[in-house]
Amino acid sequence: MLYLQRLIGCYNSCRFYAPQLFQATGLGSEAALLSTVITGAVNVGSTFVAIAVVDHFGRRFLFIEGGIQMIICEVLVGILIKLNFESGVVNPAMANGIIALICLYVAGFAWSW
Repeated sequence: MLYLQRLIGCYNSCRFYAPQLFQATGLGSEAALLSTVITGAVNVGSTFVAIAVVDHFGRRFLFIEGGIQMIICEVLVGILIKLNFESGVVNPAMANGIIALICLYVAGFAWSW
């Protein structure tokens, strides 16, 4: 599982480039840093959710569900960022959608991988 986690690589790059990614969605530098703090809080909170429900659902279910959730979020973030750059105009609703999808991605990673 550790090797699969390293092969994914997106989690580390999302965490490292989060401020630049959020700035690219049209947020200011302070808002981008705040969004990074929010994703960190989502990571911590989702870890506690995983601790609470792993006995009920099992590790395998959380692993599969989190992987599917991560794939869907990555694809949707890519599509939204492409649309955001193609339009040339910053759409606040699209920026908020990207932030929400990144938070869902982080949550899926935290409770599964």
